[in-house]
Amino acid sequence: MTVPPGSKDEQRSKDEKRSKDEKSIPYDFTANDPFNRIAPIRYVVPQLISSAGFMQSIRDLQVKPDEIAIWFLGQNGFLLKDASNFLIGIDLYLTDSCTAAFAHLPFRLNRQLPVFIEPEDLRLDVFLTTHSHQDHADPETIRRVAPSKTTFIGPYDSLRVYRECGVPEASQRLTHPGQIIELSPTVQMQTTFALPTDDTDLNHTGVLLTFANGIRFYNTGDTAYAEHLSTLLPHDIDICTICINGGFRNLAAAQAAAIANAIQPRVVIPCHYDMMINNVGSPQMFRTALELAGSTAQFVLLPYYEPWIYQSPGAQNQAAETGDK
Repeated sequence: MTVPPGSKDEQRSKDEKRSKDEKSIPYDFTANDPFNRIAPIRYVVPQLISSAGFMQSIRDLQVKPDEIAIWFLGQNGFLLKDASNFLIGIDLYLTDSCTAAFAHLPFRLNRQLPVFIEPEDLRLDVFLTTHSHQDHADPETIRRVAPSKTTFIGPYDSLRVYRECGVPEASQRLTHPGQIIELSPTVQMQTTFALPTDDTDLNHTGVLLTFANGIRFYNTGDTAYAEHLSTLLPHDIDICTICINGGFRNLAAAQAAAIANAIQPRVVIPCHYDMMINNVGSPQMFRTALELAGSTAQFVLLPYYEPWIYQSPGAQNQAAETGDK
């Protein structure tokens, strides 16, 4: 039966789907009080597999030529892999270093997610940071990553962090908004614009990854909001991962929804809402904001410890046509 657009039945159907989705997401991001300095931290999700075991499972996963695999490591941390086994890490915060670094603040910055992969266990081709804030270019993570076969890419202030952490100059690569880099025969990277959230780093960026199978993945990095921001961002993309926490001048849910609606990705994935107990956001509020904005993008909330597989639109269409026959 076809449900008429705008009808009560359509709204009821949406409400039922939302309720079902909410029940299937067993994460509580607000269980910890950021102003209680003595209470133990309750993890959002327990550690389900060892660091080395998880990294090995990522390396072992066979990705099909028309797919990419994505793992979400919390905050703005992502791992991406294609069929060539080329592995890219974005803004990997794999310690709890912000807790001590910002202990002078009136609230806690403790992480409430397990360290999914210890830095020593990382086996990456590219370690990419969008800017130099500690939850994105974490010095403790960077110092502990073996640099021998990894290229460290980032804007100006990120390279300063790399140098301070002892990354060999030959393993560093500077990038600027608008610049295109061939990361491998199967992956092209374009650095994109982001609006700085404070004056400690005026070189905020995002990143657009284009894979040989045609899939285009965009990550906003941290960005503040401006009325015409969307005109400076990539369009015609498959996947947009976008910050929604609203804290520290980052995009809030409604602002992120407006940006997503303007650039019109096929899939939109919220991030930067889960890691630190004083800096959480609501993925469900973001989804509601997307609906209110009239966005046609598919909302996806990534699980932890599991790969999310995305198939190229061409392959999806071919599969649909085959199924119709």
